[in-house]
Amino acid sequence: MFYPIIISTFAGLSTAVGALIVISGKNITTEKMAQAQGFAAGVMLTVSFFDLIPESYGKYFVYMNAFYAFRAVASLFACGWVVGMAISSFAVPAMHYEDVSKASARRMALLTTLVMIIHNLPEGMLTVFSTTENISSGIRLALAVALHNLPEGMAIASPVLYVTASRKKAFMQAFMAGMAEPVGGILAYCVLHSIINIHFINGLMPVIAGIMCQTAICELIPDSVRLSNIKHTLYGIITGIVVMSIGLFVF
Repeated sequence: MFYPIIISTFAGLSTAVGALIVISGKNITTEKMAQAQGFAAGVMLTVSFFDLIPESYGKYFVYMNAFYAFRAVASLFACGWVVGMAISSFAVPAMHYEDVSKASARRMALLTTLVMIIHNLPEGMLTVFSTTENISSGIRLALAVALHNLPEGMAIASPVLYVTASRKKAFMQAFMAGMAEPVGGILAYCVLHSIINIHFINGLMPVIAGIMCQTAICELIPDSVRLSNIKHTLYGIITGIVVMSIGLFVF
């Protein structure tokens, strides 16, 4: 139990390292904030379409034909999209301040952090399961997770730094989101082990992808465009896709 949790914690800490990259620079302008939200959207879309969905489909395809595997993943993705809409509407309601750009960024900071926590919890479960079965494969998985947690930490820290101008708050929010990894592992191993297994986590992946895509397409990208213009948004999206793709394909 000790080693799987330590390895999962290592993977989660890289989210804080991503925040360090952000807070080591200058304060974020409105234009940079628009790029940051585009970046977060690019990260979420890449994780969804190049990691979560293909991996889940591949595992369903082992014991289903192509059509039924696709239907299972598509149905779960649709469920995630609905959950994402609920999170956007009810869990993170609109915030009203005199400065519209700050209100938008504050809401996006909370929404991005919440979505990343939802993503990190099952990642931590999967890392702990893999390490328990085979420590070598668990370490390889943790390295892959750590690498793609770096841009996630950047995506969380950027709006927090923009809103608060506090490097400490930006770091701590990313750090807390990263700690969802070991928390997920502990929950899976000690509390929910009777219902959570590899098959459960596999079904959760397209749900999380749906949440991420809904957040990126319906919240982050439109808000980014409103903050500045489409050019800065596209720069951010492309950068997020490139950075996250490197993290995914290296491992």
